[in-house]
Amino acid sequence: MIKVTKSTVVDAPLRKVWNVLRDFNGHERWHPAVRESRIDGRAAGDKVGCVRRFRLGDGSELTEQLLALSDLEHSFTYCLLETPIPLLNYIAHVELLPV
Repeated sequence: MIKVTKSTVVDAPLRKVWNVLRDFNGHERWHPAVRESRIDGRAAGDKVGCVRRFRLGDGSELTEQLLALSDLEHSFTYCLLETPIPLLNYIAHVELLPV
C-alpha cells in the first residue's frame, strides 16, 4: 500500500479553518478545482456515511463517502467511490493541528 502525506500551514485560527472544512459538502467554496458539489439524499454535510458527488472545473465527476468526522480531533476521513482515474482503495484523512 502506498501512503502519501502532505502538510501545510494555514495562517488562520484552527477553529475558523475547522468550521469551513468540517462541512463535507463545502469544498466548492474553498477548493479552486471544485465547480459544484451535492450530498446524496437529504443527509447533512457532516453526517458520517453521507455521499458527495462533485464536478471539477474540467468536467470530471467524482463520488466520495465520509467515513469518520471528529470535532474533538478536528479531523475527517473519506474514501473515493467513483472517479474517472484508476484509484483503488483510496482513503484520505484530513487533520488540523495547532502550530
